Amino acid sequence: MPVLSELFGHASARKVLQRALESGNLPGTYLFIGNQGVGKGTLARTFAQSAACLQPRREPYEACGVCVSCREAQRGHHPEIVTLSPAGEQMQIWQFWDRENRPPGILTHTLPYAPSLGKKRVYILERADALNESAANSLLKVLEEPPEYALFLLLATHTARVLPTILSRSQTVRLFASPVDELAEYLKSTLGVEANHAEVLAAYSEGRIGQAVRMAQHPEVESEIARILDFAETLPASPRTRALRLAEQMRKLSGQVKALLGDDTPTENEKGSADEGGKERVGRQQLATIFDILVAFYRDLLTLSVGGEAGRRVVNRARIAQLSSLAQNGTPERWMQCLDAILLARRWLDANANIAMLTEALTMRLLA
Repeated sequence: MPVLSELFGHASARKVLQRALESGNLPGTYLFIGNQGVGKGTLARTFAQSAACLQPRREPYEACGVCVSCREAQRGHHPEIVTLSPAGEQMQIWQFWDRENRPPGILTHTLPYAPSLGKKRVYILERADALNESAANSLLKVLEEPPEYALFLLLATHTARVLPTILSRSQTVRLFASPVDELAEYLKSTLGVEANHAEVLAAYSEGRIGQAVRMAQHPEVESEIARILDFAETLPASPRTRALRLAEQMRKLSGQVKALLGDDTPTENEKGSADEGGKERVGRQQLATIFDILVAFYRDLLTLSVGGEAGRRVVNRARIAQLSSLAQNGTPERWMQCLDAILLARRWLDANANIAMLTEALTMRLLA
């Protein structure tokens, strides 16, 4: 695990956290806000290691990397740095406090006791926006007045999805996507990703370091992108009479998206045992990935139809010959309308619109 100063991106957020560590006056609760895949989890774990470190470095303040606390954190087995994820679609009260016929609640059995391995007990709550009302209410006093040795790190995609009572008790740290060209250079220089592939991953991840790294680590990503682009290339010349069939094909294709989701993709056993809400969430994530790649595809068509220097900004440069030919079959206005249709569909998808109706309406607009 890298130390804070070695993390890619999030310079302003890292400085805020390092200053708080150096002052010795840490708030008891932080709320990290940023889009999925932007790197909230990595920053939280790195910050947790620094907060628990027994012999921190100064200027800048960060973990030493060699004390027993740091070694356990780097192994991912630190008993006093705990990560909690939702049980199903929501984070439940029994995950924190003992309840009858339930596993032991983590806070019941750890929070009353000072740490013995590191300087802090750290609780990382993934998807804090998934706290149900009873679980959130049970945490209010703890978040407002935690023990001096406790630190809570809450992760969420947007403040609007966090309960106001939780939000008011947290110090908010916002994380933003990095410039795509800087992320591509990082993928090339640090992870050894081939130049063209690095540019594609940086563009598809929209500057989100976590998403880009997850995609870079899955060899199947390139083949999944290729299948989606093969499908996309059939759209510009297809008649409207094929709209419903293409919508069905889009839904089937989204069900095959696995590597592009990285660590969020469930195994077959998990799919079989997941509740309907979990299956629905994964299905929407898969379709959202299709939409994101379609956005890049139609943006390339728009770029090439404009021509000139704009052609240098094409994402899918390996297909520039096919894209150039397709771009000439439409006007910039048409490609803009297609982009608008996909982005609108993406918003409706996030608003839980019916997937079948949504894909059918989208293909009708793309073929118009």
